[in-house]
Amino acid sequence: MTETEAIQHAEKLVKTNAADAVRVERERERHDGTYTATVLFDRTCDGKRNVQVAIVAIDTAPPCAGPDDLYGLDARLTMWKILRKYFDHVTLCPSEILYNYGALAKLMDNDPPVYPAAIDKIASLQAPALGVDSRVRRDELYKWMDTVARRARSAEKEKRLFKESLQDFGALAEMATLIGGAEERDTLIRCAIARELYTNRNWLSKLEKLLEAVSPDMPREDLAIIDGFVADILGSAQVIQEILGSRSTLFNALMGLIDLMEGRVEDVPPRDVPEVAQVLRRLIADGNLPAGSNVLLDRIKAQISSKQPLNRINPDQEHDSFLKLMARLSNTRGFRGGPEMAEVLTSRCSMQFQEGGVTGRKLAVGAMINMIRDPLQKIRYMISISETETGVICADVLHKAISQLKESMGDINKLVPGNLSATRRLMAVTDIQKALQESVLTESVRNQLIGMLDDVLVNFIEREGFIDRLDDPELGLRERSVRLIKFCSSGLLLEGRALELARMRIAEHLRQPNFVQHYVSECQSQSEADEALRDLHRQLALAGFRG
Repeated sequence: MTETEAIQHAEKLVKTNAADAVRVERERERHDGTYTATVLFDRTCDGKRNVQVAIVAIDTAPPCAGPDDLYGLDARLTMWKILRKYFDHVTLCPSEILYNYGALAKLMDNDPPVYPAAIDKIASLQAPALGVDSRVRRDELYKWMDTVARRARSAEKEKRLFKESLQDFGALAEMATLIGGAEERDTLIRCAIARELYTNRNWLSKLEKLLEAVSPDMPREDLAIIDGFVADILGSAQVIQEILGSRSTLFNALMGLIDLMEGRVEDVPPRDVPEVAQVLRRLIADGNLPAGSNVLLDRIKAQISSKQPLNRINPDQEHDSFLKLMARLSNTRGFRGGPEMAEVLTSRCSMQFQEGGVTGRKLAVGAMINMIRDPLQKIRYMISISETETGVICADVLHKAISQLKESMGDINKLVPGNLSATRRLMAVTDIQKALQESVLTESVRNQLIGMLDDVLVNFIEREGFIDRLDDPELGLRERSVRLIKFCSSGLLLEGRALELARMRIAEHLRQPNFVQHYVSECQSQSEADEALRDLHRQLALAGFRG
């Protein structure tokens, strides 16, 4: 019997009251010989699933500015978190609720009773940041949800859409355009998709339908519609477990999730990974599912912040597993996921210490800084963590670490791989300076670090003869000047001593006797000379010369 046949048979048993309760499970053998079971269907004969449905405790809820924001990814992720038990209970995702009036009405009718509790909790979290009373915010959220319901109900009236399906997305899009024009087209498509998926109460089957609708020539705006639904379905923990297959440790599961998030093919995937996972991986790799990738990133953060050990099979490898996880999440911009990822990694790092509270956090921040060997990555981490609650608490630890960085920042080769071109090395250091300028570190700390990096650039430019190569005496004065001026205006260097070196060389040229005559000597006409001088003044202004 196939999975679909088993579920259909179970539904018949429930409808006919042929049993007190019916459950359909899928069993899979793990590589270690044990079995894992996934519940596909679980109902009592009165049609209610045998589970307790309530809201889930959350501590953050990004504020929305209006009803349109309720459709956004941040809002839908919040819905997933607080209504996770409800969504699992009805096997529906946020978009299926938002764009399907029947599903939304059932939620709003308080069946089961979670809707008012969810609204109250979100209002209480958002009100302080907005400076309003939680009751005022609650009423506002109710009003916006009523607007969402009216829109979904209006779309239900478009009966011609019911004949179209995901199997022929082009025809569906064409009909939606015919009915609603360019303004309502995307909303009608989403409503049609939500209506179609509503009748399918199997997560993987929903995902397969969505991915099968993607075609190589699909417009980006239509890919974004599919991506939104895919992202919602990936919010289900059950879907993630199915897609990853059997994983012996949390570390292995996280590495598999990171590979999936980046669209990378695993070297040795588990045997029980479904085919839909490979399709999903290819679409992410092609850049077609950015929202789906972001939801996977959110899942990775949630799993890292859990109390479960990374390697429960070999506890002695816990530290090595953490180092590998950190390295896997690192890139030239710091940690993938920014400040939030820096904080969850720091929180997991704190698990190795017996001390809790502020002391434990400070020990964890110090340990993180010591574990990161690359000086520029250390700075990236300190910039990221400084934007979090942990960073505020541990400001003294960060300041002490920064003062100790000077010894490792005397030479650019200690900061940037020597196999990169000179230009790439300049860019790498300047990018860090820019990140420091935009950081929330104190002004004195920012200036100290930026100044230290500027000294590194000065030493590098002087040692490598960078300015001399640009100001090649074999070239004409005009070409030498243009090269120097463009270098100054390129953004490769920020304001500082390093940039001033190049400006000083330009100033030497400008002070030469008869500079203007030499600069335009190769021009064929007075008008060409005038245009060359006008362009020179524009370039000088961009390079920081005034007056």
